[in-house]
Amino acid sequence: MKRPPPAHRHLHGRGNLRRFGFTLLEVLVALTILAVALGALIKGSSEHIRNTHYLQERTLAHWVGQNLIARHEAGLLAARAGIREGSVRQAEQDWDYRIEIREERPDAPLELPQVLRIEVTVWPASGPATDVRARTVGYLLP
Repeated sequence: MKRPPPAHRHLHGRGNLRRFGFTLLEVLVALTILAVALGALIKGSSEHIRNTHYLQERTLAHWVGQNLIARHEAGLLAARAGIREGSVRQAEQDWDYRIEIREERPDAPLELPQVLRIEVTVWPASGPATDVRARTVGYLLP
């Protein structure tokens, strides 16, 4: 019974000299593929981080809007028709907001009383008012 040759020896087959291992070209191709894959992984990870931060901001801004509507519902803030702007701190972040209150008659088959529509628009205090993160709407009976 013949034993296979050790990995460090040369094999002679059909007159060609063969060696075990990889050629320089094979190593370069493998490194190129690895570099492309790692680049795609880094790009995907950074997009995921950016999207997560954006969604976190939107959630916090929505909570700011809900809190302001709840304060109107509880009577802690006066509900008068008009537009007010202000700022608030939530989750260690500063937020600017605009509250627009207007009288509105609900469109329904039955006669309903007029209500106050409260629309709260919230954006980061560090950014322009056009960089809206949340718009929340609520209704109050006058």
